Amino acid sequence: RARARAARERDLPFATMGDVNDPFYLVKEEIQVSVDKAKGVTERMDRLPEYNGERVKYANAIVTECDSVKWQLEELDRATAMAERDFVRFKVDQNELASRKRWTAVTKDAVEAMRGNAQRVLDLHARNRAGASSPLGGLAGEYERGNDEYLDDQHQQQQRMLQRQDVDLEDISVSIQRIGQVGLTIGEELATQGKMLEDLEQDVEGTNSRLAAAQRKMNQVFKKAGTKGQMIIIAVLTVILIILFLIAFM
Repeated sequence: RARARAARERDLPFATMGDVNDPFYLVKEEIQVSVDKAKGVTERMDRLPEYNGERVKYANAIVTECDSVKWQLEELDRATAMAERDFVRFKVDQNELASRKRWTAVTKDAVEAMRGNAQRVLDLHARNRAGASSPLGGLAGEYERGNDEYLDDQHQQQQRMLQRQDVDLEDISVSIQRIGQVGLTIGEELATQGKMLEDLEQDVEGTNSRLAAAQRKMNQVFKKAGTKGQMIIIAVLTVILIILFLIAFM
């Protein structure tokens, strides 16, 4: 895609200065993404110990990425040179051309620096491998020991982390079981209280029924007795109440 876009850049006229549809800026954006990616890989590589085998993998990735960016920058240089030879056709002025040349030069320097750093890592790795077969291959042995120590340390850290996670999971499991048991106890208690409430409701309904029946009987008695009979009943109940009062306090 980058080759096709650079080819179009040689054939199509440049837009006005800073136009986002200008082929130069379209390719520039892709190059910047690749440069940022190479910088990120370089930072990860530099954080690793010198004898870590992962550095070689990162170095190879950086060299590949930088070579691709260098080719794209060369295509941009050729396109800029064409624009410089024909201002009218490409509609770009001297200031814009100077700005493009500066950006290309700065980017080239950064890419060369990253590639040189990665190449030194690869060269060191190649020398260590070549010296491993000779009696003086102590540096390669040190390299391997350093790499093994780093891998062992990483493995031990992972094991400790897994052990801590196992302990945490066991604690969580115990807590869940305890909460489940509490939930069952609460459920049983609620069921018992519900049964008690049902029994109480039935007792209240029975008492209300009996009171209603007694009230109906009293009303019937009062109706049959008439006013005179009611007075006699009240007098008799009063006498009984007085007798009970006297018996209680004598």
